[in-house]
Amino acid sequence: MPSSLATLIDTKRVLLCVGSGGVGKTTLAAALGVAAAVRGRRVLVLTVDPAKRLANALGLKAFDEHVQHISIADLAAMGCPALAPLDASMLDVKRTFDRVVTRYAKSPETAQKILDHPFYQQASTALAGSQEYMATERLYECVTSGDYELVILDTPPSEHALDFLDAPRRLIDLFASPAFRKLIAPSSRVRTGVFRSGSVVMRGLQRFTSIEMFSNLLEFFGHLADTFDGFVERARQVQALLSGPDAAFVLVSACDAVSTDQAESLQTQLRAQGMEPSAWVVNRVLACDPALADADPALPGRIAKALVAIGADAAGGDASDAEQCAYAIANVARRFGAMAKSDAACVSSVTARHGADLTVLALPRRATEPDNLTELFAIGELLAQASQQVPAVA
Repeated sequence: MPSSLATLIDTKRVLLCVGSGGVGKTTLAAALGVAAAVRGRRVLVLTVDPAKRLANALGLKAFDEHVQHISIADLAAMGCPALAPLDASMLDVKRTFDRVVTRYAKSPETAQKILDHPFYQQASTALAGSQEYMATERLYECVTSGDYELVILDTPPSEHALDFLDAPRRLIDLFASPAFRKLIAPSSRVRTGVFRSGSVVMRGLQRFTSIEMFSNLLEFFGHLADTFDGFVERARQVQALLSGPDAAFVLVSACDAVSTDQAESLQTQLRAQGMEPSAWVVNRVLACDPALADADPALPGRIAKALVAIGADAAGGDASDAEQCAYAIANVARRFGAMAKSDAACVSSVTARHGADLTVLALPRRATEPDNLTELFAIGELLAQASQQVPAVA
């Protein structure tokens, strides 16, 4: 029997909202954080790139890496009857990378050499996978700090959703590689062998970059090598956390085929890595009657009669105007019905395929993204109180 979202909120130490970009992961992470605070858990919502609207919704001027604390009193003043405060923070890749280097370097002097190196200034924010890896690092920091009972992570908006989860493995593969370590070892950096002046390798490299730049790059990796064992060990600890019983994954998709297929692929890849998804939230489901898609052809005529009957004065008694208006209303109703029918079919399909293993919840479409804490509270309560079902549409 799949666990409800309420059970996950009450029992897990880590909840990760995963899915493709633009499906509402950040909003759902914040709403789950509010739900956890209402239920009395000390919770941190850790996000990557929140919209300004979401910061406003939480009553914050802006997000940054410094933990923003929302007290029980402040939550109550914004319409949220919480039993615990709510903390929120945004990932700062550069600062997290700086802390990692300082922690794992063999000495303060080596750490400073790395932090001051020109290549580090660029690599710490632009290196492929740095955001994804540092998100896992920051997550682990927060989970093991002892300050929180639950950390909810809004995963990075990667082109491929699994990049975030794959970052620790890729780092282990690189930094633990004997070939890579031998390549950057000090004894390999002197100009002998393949790196000697005038060698085929150096002549080839000179076509793309200067010898000085390449030497500086080797020097940088030589300094960074002191941190490799620490990086690898932490990456393994992160993998153990994410594949262990304290973590749960909440898949998020919209009702379109692209995000649904991506969530489908993601849950398959998660299971292949020993990370079990626990819930699937199908977001932005249109809540109107799908039967409107197949409305009675006589509907426009009935609407026209009703318009004439209730608005004869306003319409000037003109039946033709009422008829045109009635056909426009009926056409809009059919289109909304068709959209609702498609959304309901999407939710039913996800439930049929995965309902035995996952809690599948449909979250109704809202006219606008939530811009205050009361709305986040309402979404959180809907998620926490709902059992697995395809909600009846109004």
